[in-house]
Amino acid sequence: MRRPSSTARRPFLAASAVGAAVCLLTACGGKPEPCQLIDAVSKVSVTWQADELPYGEGSSYRLCVGERCGSGTPQLLGDQVRVSLRLPDDFDERRPEVSLRLSGPRDAAELDESRTITMRDRETGCDEARYGALRLTADSALEEVRNS
Repeated sequence: MRRPSSTARRPFLAASAVGAAVCLLTACGGKPEPCQLIDAVSKVSVTWQADELPYGEGSSYRLCVGERCGSGTPQLLGDQVRVSLRLPDDFDERRPEVSLRLSGPRDAAELDESRTITMRDRETGCDEARYGALRLTADSALEEVRNS
């Protein structure tokens, strides 16, 4: 019995390689479609009850996530106050340290707290946009919010 030449086997080998790649990407845990993240950005936010702490309107903040920092005036959203930091597209730290410094207008002592958090994917399996959410408690401790 005569074996087929290597030239005759090339199309079969190429088709097998393509089929294996498609199988790995779709049937073996990969997503068949790209992540659908329209206007999603990576960011970290810290929220607290406005009536529990003296840091609200007229206060200032500095929020750092890893080596990235931002500052400004907290946002008042109903009975809550929020500060946030948008992270660049190339931010890829999974467990960054988050530090928050607040100073208030009402003779409040400066608050300086930090904590390591776990960044979460906005959509399972899609790491283009990650988020981190924290809550500042009435006793000025940062707590990670797991479901936000």
